Amino acid sequence: MKQKMPWKRLRNYLGMAAMTVLLSVFFVYRNGWMADRLLAYLLLDAVFFAVVLYMLESGRVRLEIENSESVQYGRIAGYYAAFCLVTAGLCFFPAFTCPAAAFALFLGVAANLETAVTLSVFLCILLCAARGGSFYELAACCVLAAVGAQMAKTMHEKKNRLWCGIILLSVSMSVPALFYYLEHGKAGMRLLVWNAEFGILTVILYGMLANRLYDRTDYGMQYAYEAIVKENYPLVSAIRSYSRDEYLHALRVSSVAGRCAKEIHADPFVSAAAGFYYRLGILEGEPVIENAVRLAEESCFPEAVIKILSEYNGEERLPSSKESAIVHMVDICVKKIETLNSQKMTSSFSQEMVIYQTLNEASATGIYDESGVSMNQFLKIRELLVHEEIGYDGNDGRGSDAAV
Repeated sequence: MKQKMPWKRLRNYLGMAAMTVLLSVFFVYRNGWMADRLLAYLLLDAVFFAVVLYMLESGRVRLEIENSESVQYGRIAGYYAAFCLVTAGLCFFPAFTCPAAAFALFLGVAANLETAVTLSVFLCILLCAARGGSFYELAACCVLAAVGAQMAKTMHEKKNRLWCGIILLSVSMSVPALFYYLEHGKAGMRLLVWNAEFGILTVILYGMLANRLYDRTDYGMQYAYEAIVKENYPLVSAIRSYSRDEYLHALRVSSVAGRCAKEIHADPFVSAAAGFYYRLGILEGEPVIENAVRLAEESCFPEAVIKILSEYNGEERLPSSKESAIVHMVDICVKKIETLNSQKMTSSFSQEMVIYQTLNEASATGIYDESGVSMNQFLKIRELLVHEEIGYDGNDGRGSDAAV
């Protein structure tokens, strides 16, 4: 069940590799064409790109980068290509002038932070090599890249953007000046002006584009969770072929778990995806949890979903997130009602009685103690489940508002 790399994603990788090689060739040409220097650059490019390719693919598996064919990877490749062009232009600027924080800031929105820092630092290495830069210049760039990547994470929340912008501008000015002083023992006022201009430009561009950038990234994450529960997804088809009852159970748990997550402001997309695959391991039998995790990993499921599958029923480890607790609550309630329904005992019990008894008994065992679900949130979930149609009438649990 291993996924092959789609052509669109491969095309973006090849485009990034081509831009890297072209940048290296440009620097070699500018400094006087020498075959041995070109070979050294190309070997450095090869090592760098092997590391980046691994980071991007592992980030995709962990859903730190969207698990789609083109959208997010096209954005990463586009940003990287733009920054390659900027780096080529920077070789005409004085030493210690490089907006490395801007590189990492924008790349950190599209990629994970480790990839953003790696790409930014590599561009700085090429630039320093082309300009004959010192250790201090490279060190300044590395510090700026680390700060920029962290700002990308912190500035996701609008309330943090003003102060983070001020910090970013201050760091962009002060860090190069500090390392310049450490190397030369004197201040560089012109350098301060150059970096102030770079910092101001970065903050302005980011302020103008931030909402659009983060909205696209969040949508990409949502798309990745939704993609694995579409009817034509291979594992969905496998569950449907295995058992119609199991397929309907998965649909009910997925739909209701998504609505419960919305009720307490947890992640409805994680809950819906994990709810559908919560009993994935039964496809191959015992050990159920181990098989579920293996199947999920082979299909490159998001890490959040895999973790919930590993916490199935609290057998090996207790639910460690609100989403995991929600999926467990919904699953045991749906399972209980389905059992009563199959035994023709629904007339003897009300759904309210079943839900209250089932969840109160589960909660009394302490199974949700590590999930972060508060008592108020537990009560909200319980009340929502009391009023959900989850099995008596034989429907699939989706209803008219099935979409999370």
